[in-house]
Amino acid sequence: MGMIKNNLDLILAAVVALALVMYDVTIDWILSLLHFLFELIHIAYEWFELGIEHSVEHLFHTSRHGSQIVTFYVLVLIASGLIYWLWRVLPRLFERIRQFAYDAWVLRKSEWELYWLSLTLNKKIMLLVTALGVAYIASFFVM
Repeated sequence: MGMIKNNLDLILAAVVALALVMYDVTIDWILSLLHFLFELIHIAYEWFELGIEHSVEHLFHTSRHGSQIVTFYVLVLIASGLIYWLWRVLPRLFERIRQFAYDAWVLRKSEWELYWLSLTLNKKIMLLVTALGVAYIASFFVM
């Protein structure tokens, strides 16, 4: 677990790089995931709404139309509370994500610079040739 935590920024960078290289697979996978999540949220919402409607109808002996109106206003109240909560939480969340990305960038940039400076000229040339060779071979698999 420590190794994953220490290299989380590299793992995220690798995932982003793969997502950019295989954009068609990434788009398909993300759209499929979003469709699945939307269906789950929709089913949960309908179940929750129906539960509120039947509870109001049985507790207060209202008509179907009356219980639907009460359900609508209860759901508007819940949605307003959620929107307010998001309005309060999202700026802090975005700031934490931005700070994590900045810290990871500075840390890895320093590590790579120290590594590069520690290499001899022959090792630097071999590293560049290897990187270019891998990029060239990988270009055959990208369509």
